Amino acid sequence: MRVNNFATGIRELARIMLHDFAPDKDIKVCEWYVEETNLAGQVVFSRAQRIRYAVHAGLPEEFVQDTLGVDVQQTITTFNALNSQLSKLTHVTPETFDLGEQAADELAQQALDTLISLFTTIDDCRSAVHKAVEMSAKNALTDEMLDSTVEALDEIATHYYVDEVHIDNLKLESLGAEEIVFKASGTVDCTLQYGSDSDVANDIGMRVDDNYPLTCEFVADVTTPLDLTVRELYVDNSSFYE
Repeated sequence: MRVNNFATGIRELARIMLHDFAPDKDIKVCEWYVEETNLAGQVVFSRAQRIRYAVHAGLPEEFVQDTLGVDVQQTITTFNALNSQLSKLTHVTPETFDLGEQAADELAQQALDTLISLFTTIDDCRSAVHKAVEMSAKNALTDEMLDSTVEALDEIATHYYVDEVHIDNLKLESLGAEEIVFKASGTVDCTLQYGSDSDVANDIGMRVDDNYPLTCEFVADVTTPLDLTVRELYVDNSSFYE
């Protein structure tokens, strides 16, 4: 009975977790989604679809497998095998009743290990996404600062030049069905110029090297996760006035 109760509880916990990680409405808008129906012709969302969304949300399957190197299918296979075993043990039959204590403990450990494995795969995928976009994020931020006017720098000098951008912290903020969002912090190395180029050449102007902290948000469509654009860029120039 202990095994029966455990199997029922852990199976329901897994089901609830997957529903929380993978809502129907989000799965439905993913590029990889293919509609599935039951024998009555009703649209259903399979366990495999929920696991896939829980692991990589709307990211294309080819990107997850080929670029990130995350084996989602293995996670699905392992999880389904566990669920089948738990389902058999939720029914009290001569085959499942009076299971030995050692076998019961082994089953419990296997079930918990599989649940942990699902979380680990989710974490591994997000870590791989993080690593894959690091260089893209730096390039996108540098391009943004070279192509656009940064008001915080523009207001403290006649002219300014961005020398280099450093990203010290990049965090995956959200990975959804249609959009992926990162938040970053770092610094920008810049040259502040006072006066025109001729003023500087005639020694009546000057250039000063300085750096300032920055924060920004990157966003990309999940279908092109490495094509990041900068959103909400903020450069803190408060130290200039100190």
